[in-house]
Amino acid sequence: MIEATSELVSLKKFPTLEEANRAAGLEAGNTGALSIPVVAFRQGKRTVATGALPMSWVRNRLETRSAKSAKKGGSMHDAEAAWNRPELPEHSQSIAKYILDNYEKAYIIPPLSLNIQHRVHLYIPDYPSDFLPGYLVIPGSATLAITDGQHRRTAIVQAMEQMDEATAAKFASDAVSVMITCETDLNQIHQDFADCSKTKSLPPSLLAVYDRRNPANRLVSDLERMCPLFKGRIDPTSKTLSKKSTFLFLANQIRQLVKELLAGTYAIADLEFEKRAVELLGQEEQYNAAGEKFTEYINYLTGFTKDPAASPDSAEPRWKLDPSLPAIAVWQDIARLPLGTLEISQVPVKREEGWICLTATGLNIIGRIGHKLFTNAELQRNWKQYAAKMCDPQIIDWRRDAAIWQGNIIQGNKLLTQQAPVKHAYERVLQAIGLTNTLPLLQATTAAIETPEAVNG
Repeated sequence: MIEATSELVSLKKFPTLEEANRAAGLEAGNTGALSIPVVAFRQGKRTVATGALPMSWVRNRLETRSAKSAKKGGSMHDAEAAWNRPELPEHSQSIAKYILDNYEKAYIIPPLSLNIQHRVHLYIPDYPSDFLPGYLVIPGSATLAITDGQHRRTAIVQAMEQMDEATAAKFASDAVSVMITCETDLNQIHQDFADCSKTKSLPPSLLAVYDRRNPANRLVSDLERMCPLFKGRIDPTSKTLSKKSTFLFLANQIRQLVKELLAGTYAIADLEFEKRAVELLGQEEQYNAAGEKFTEYINYLTGFTKDPAASPDSAEPRWKLDPSLPAIAVWQDIARLPLGTLEISQVPVKREEGWICLTATGLNIIGRIGHKLFTNAELQRNWKQYAAKMCDPQIIDWRRDAAIWQGNIIQGNKLLTQQAPVKHAYERVLQAIGLTNTLPLLQATTAAIETPEAVNG
């Protein structure tokens, strides 16, 4: 049976479809709403409706909220508040050209996926079926947000702007099929977008922000939020960082760090990684223990400690600079730069100086060391003494021209990112901090991250 699965949807049941149609028409006529014929059905736990909207509505009533590109200064917070990926103008333009070339002949525009964050009425006949015709009444003030299809919507607008008035009016009466959900949870809206993009992959960095079926992606967002080194300094949308970028890392590079912390390698395939992440982080207790330990690890290397004055119930515990802690100096320098000021321009300057720890490769090595420390029964009790050695420039010199990197990830003037040289560099770091003769790693089922106590170039 069709049931309302959102507090926004009120089902209005009538003995027949004709009576449902009449009631929907009365509401629409009296309130200036639009009544559209739909088919209501279930997908998983939700009731959704599919129908069609005229091009005039697509042009005037559909709304997008795209993640900003790094060039425009978007942050991970911006991406998390957005509904869609950054719009690619050339993609929209190519669809608009297709419409203009074919609108008088045969053309096809694939269905749009929409979401309404507004109370609506769904009029259906009271039939014993899980697949019902009906009428969805969309109020005139309702915003229809595009979950998937922003480029198609932009293309329709651009094509109509290039038509003469009579042609545009005729085209406005054409329609495009839509699937409509009523969802208020932004995380679920993001997940719907990620799911709609399975056939056309999201950029890896934005996937790391949106696709929360993998709990490790949730950890990416939490590390960005909880670590002063990362907070506000992670590019959530780009595939690469320009030399002038004031962002420190890509979201996908933080995801690689999480791969190293959980699996001990950045090269693990995504499907296998998702399976591993669910095994290790699938329960809230496991997730919280791992997130707390990994956050503490990164912040310790940055010279920050949790503020004891912060509320223990706070969703975002404050971290403060602790002069008594060792730290990777360049990490601490960057973490202390105030966001939203000109001082942030020091980030590309530091990057240009050639610090290995400011590269994805260096981040992967640091993550792999963390994996060894937190999944070894002996090491996890004393992980800070080894982390402290990683902060000592006399033991680990993170400058690009330091001897420890030569012949492995640094060969000539090149920084190598392949697995073999990264493994070699990792082994050199292990040797330098005294981790070569350690106990074997535990199996995942007894990994230290499971309890609070136990714990790319």
